[in-house]
Amino acid sequence: MTISESDNWEICSSSGMKYGQFVDWEKIDPEPAKKYQQILKSGHQQLKTMGREGFWATPHTLRAKAYYHVIHNINSRAVAPDRDVYYDVAKKVFGEQKVSTHPVPEYMEDGEIPRYCLNKAGMNSVKKILLCLGNYFPDTSYCPILPALVSLILHFSEDEAECFYSVSRLICYKDPNKRYVDQNFLTYRASCMTFGDLANRCCRGIRKLIASSHQNLFEFYSDWIMWIFGDLPFTYAIRVLDVYLLEGFKVLFRVALALLDLYKVSVSSRVADVEDFRTDMKSFVQSIARHCTAEQLLERAFQIPIATRRELNLLFNANKDVLMQKGVSTHQKRYFHNLETVDFNNFSSSVVTGTEMRVIWAWIPERFALFSPVRLFHIAEHGRDLSSLYSHVEGHEPVALIIKTMDEEVFGAFMSTDVIERRNHDSQGLTYFGTGECFVFTVSQLRMPFCGDGGHALCLRDDLEEGLSEACETFRSNPLCKGQFQIQSLEVWGIQNTIYPAHSFHCQ
Repeated sequence: MTISESDNWEICSSSGMKYGQFVDWEKIDPEPAKKYQQILKSGHQQLKTMGREGFWATPHTLRAKAYYHVIHNINSRAVAPDRDVYYDVAKKVFGEQKVSTHPVPEYMEDGEIPRYCLNKAGMNSVKKILLCLGNYFPDTSYCPILPALVSLILHFSEDEAECFYSVSRLICYKDPNKRYVDQNFLTYRASCMTFGDLANRCCRGIRKLIASSHQNLFEFYSDWIMWIFGDLPFTYAIRVLDVYLLEGFKVLFRVALALLDLYKVSVSSRVADVEDFRTDMKSFVQSIARHCTAEQLLERAFQIPIATRRELNLLFNANKDVLMQKGVSTHQKRYFHNLETVDFNNFSSSVVTGTEMRVIWAWIPERFALFSPVRLFHIAEHGRDLSSLYSHVEGHEPVALIIKTMDEEVFGAFMSTDVIERRNHDSQGLTYFGTGECFVFTVSQLRMPFCGDGGHALCLRDDLEEGLSEACETFRSNPLCKGQFQIQSLEVWGIQNTIYPAHSFHCQ
């Protein structure tokens, strides 16, 4: 990272001619002044509404004042550095030198800094602030969104010190249910997996497309936050920033899901021409103006049903625990081989092909999909008996049951809860157990079914010879097959780190 002498000169001088310093601008245009007074008098819920509706979108001076008010009223649980700290840190890092050749901070994914509407002096200031943040927050070991965040906030900051202070407040915010910034590889990866789980529920079609094309779904979702803080054009990014500053990380999930939903519509007609989905998605987001306005994007984002903050935090922590089990630590700097996705090239089954199993594995929660499937039960090996199935499957969580009928129909169910749970109920009749992560699926059509009401999604006889599938209200599923069926083959698959601890995500 090089800061030239001419750049330093621009930093110390005005990047544009000062004018109007003798004018009371509020008399010329009193509307922004009235709006600002409304902002100062509004509570948090009112501000959220204002942010979503673009209340302070114009003029830019009003947005700058609004950001100052919102950020400085964030109730950080840790003490954030004040403006004077920035000058002390800058002096410590740069001293009196006018030319700097400091390396890119370690927490950055690469050396790229989004320019947006910054001039040369502004870009130089971003570099200085990023280096100072790295020095002041040495525990921030991986945070690829900081360059974009600093660039955006600098547009509406009085000077470098104010921008440093504003970003520091976001970094220091410690409420787990309303995070702002992931500061290490572990939490960053856990957020990527959490987004993948949300996409699995809200945008299923795109998972099928990517998984069936043998491309890396895990890596595709690892870019999700950079779609927003890196790829979105400036006018879109600042509208997201308007609500992000008030509502935290959950808004980013919403916007990324909206982008993914729009992309699914765009790519479905040209799948055969897509060589790399990651690159294609990046290009799509960069040209989002062809598909919707910034307001339409936010409107779409807030129409998406999503889990509560508490549920998101439970899911995030479950994903983080699995990553730690795989050896990822808070000091991890980059992606490494232990997180590679499962290899299905050598997969063997009498019910599904490797490609079909890859698609099924793309449907299951991210924290389980990190592990290879292992066969727990097969009727050709263990017999046609339901009690035998139970004895081989009990103690394993989660499991996927897959059936092939005599008519070559293939379907099944993902069970997030250990089947031993059926014994923990006193009911003499039907026993129900499971979590919101359970689902049923069909493989022959490579889709997760939906719609329908009443009945049993999947019912098996004790002798595992026959079964029945009906439209089911619980799973909102159509019959998985023609109705009654004869079983040709049946397998139950668990995950390789067998007996998995009970970390199912409990939600509706």
